[in-house]
Amino acid sequence: MTLPDTETLLAAAGLVATAALWAVERYLPGRKRIGYRVQMDTAIGMNPRDAHSLVQLRLLRQDQEITDATLALLRFENDGGKDIVRQDYQEPLTVEFTGRTVIGVEVPDANPPDLVGMLTRNGGGLRHDGGRLSIPKVPLNKRNHFKLLVLLSAEAGDGSGDGDAGGAHRGRAGGADGGRPGEVVVGGFISGGRIRRNAQRWGPRKLSLGLGGVCIILVGLLAGLLLNGPTVVASAECATGRLTVDGSSAFAPPMREIARQYAARCRGAEIDVVESGSLSGLGRLNRAGRSAPAGGPAFLAASDVAAPAVYRELAGRRIGIVLLGMVVNGRTGVGNLTSEQLRGVYDGRYTNWKQLGGSDLPVRIVGRDAASGTRRAFETTVLRGPEPGTVSSYDCSGKDRDAAARVTRCEVNSTGSLLETVGRVPGAIGYAEVYAAAKNPRVTRVRLNGREPDIEWAGQHSYPFWTVEYLYTYGQPEAGSLAAKFRAFMDSDTAKNILRKYKHVPCADLASAPGSACGP
Repeated sequence: MTLPDTETLLAAAGLVATAALWAVERYLPGRKRIGYRVQMDTAIGMNPRDAHSLVQLRLLRQDQEITDATLALLRFENDGGKDIVRQDYQEPLTVEFTGRTVIGVEVPDANPPDLVGMLTRNGGGLRHDGGRLSIPKVPLNKRNHFKLLVLLSAEAGDGSGDGDAGGAHRGRAGGADGGRPGEVVVGGFISGGRIRRNAQRWGPRKLSLGLGGVCIILVGLLAGLLLNGPTVVASAECATGRLTVDGSSAFAPPMREIARQYAARCRGAEIDVVESGSLSGLGRLNRAGRSAPAGGPAFLAASDVAAPAVYRELAGRRIGIVLLGMVVNGRTGVGNLTSEQLRGVYDGRYTNWKQLGGSDLPVRIVGRDAASGTRRAFETTVLRGPEPGTVSSYDCSGKDRDAAARVTRCEVNSTGSLLETVGRVPGAIGYAEVYAAAKNPRVTRVRLNGREPDIEWAGQHSYPFWTVEYLYTYGQPEAGSLAAKFRAFMDSDTAKNILRKYKHVPCADLASAPGSACGP
């Protein structure tokens, strides 16, 4: 092994020393500490005084007019030197808005994103009463943060500002420049630490600028020395070549993003994601494996269902839990269905939505073709049997294919096509992956047995419509191949965070997975 020369070692040592000095300066406080800033607190001017005779604008929320509305944006972060756990809060964080009433609150930003769920969880999340906002005891690792966007009214409410919020801290901040809608008072108590208001900084400090300049010089020197030295080897997780991932259309969006991330960090790797359907993808993998030379094909299959026993050579790995849900056209007028009602819709007992309390529209069923793993999951977990009925329509607008059929039913070959058809055809119903459904404004998600699609309900077996996502190879891929490297990359933090972004639960998060679904 060739050792670096003296100049490279000195430059690297200088860079390490500078970074260490910056870290000591930045993180020296070893106490537990939550810092907060009021980044915005401003009135929403709906009626300009000079224009009262010309126009009258009103701000409404849930059909209620909000008078003298203001918006406040607060940022909370762990800017101390230690992690903060729930047990550290002797009194939870509270925010009082003097002379104002909290109308609503959202979490527009959080790092990590999982904090959003902790802050908004039903029964244990953000609560407000009058002018006081109570924040749940959420764990904050070092540098974790979240922001709260609060809509307020100038009307005073019951319980606004009752004096004490823990006794350890009562920081005050006025309104934004250009107006002072009222004071913002933050309270709470942390064992072995403190809560403080961070000053708004409009630029870096002189010490940070100086250390940054030194770092730039040393990085430039080190880069120049390394460019004249040995070539840096590729990351151990990388392989080159071309790989195809075929299968589930419900899982295609996160898979594409994971593939892009891998290709971005591994030059020379090309990954094509195809969404022909779970069972179709498994069949193509099996055929590719049988005709491939030694070492296996450059082919993987993503499937919403376990591979049929006939594919004996396929080796699967559980990736995560995928939540599925029922969707209807926005004009249907139905928001909740029981499993028994759904069986009646699909077997033709119900042919008009008014029979189920909805609009006077005929039921039109948009199904998936036989290659769909989502369809197989629907048949297994909801219908408890095969999806009944023949294909009576080409596009679900009418029985143009079989006029004698009991129901109007058509089939499509992807999640995107199903959502497009349901959104276009009045009275249509179908099933899809919940993240994709939530992004389509023309469809309405339907509660199933009174439950929204949620991993906690799935874990308690009160929401049945979910499935395990598998990634299949033909046998065990050759060590060092792109298929082997990419399969291993699916266990990385990058891939798991992408799955969480799409509301899937990685199988690595065993505590959140329903039962033993992700077990061996």
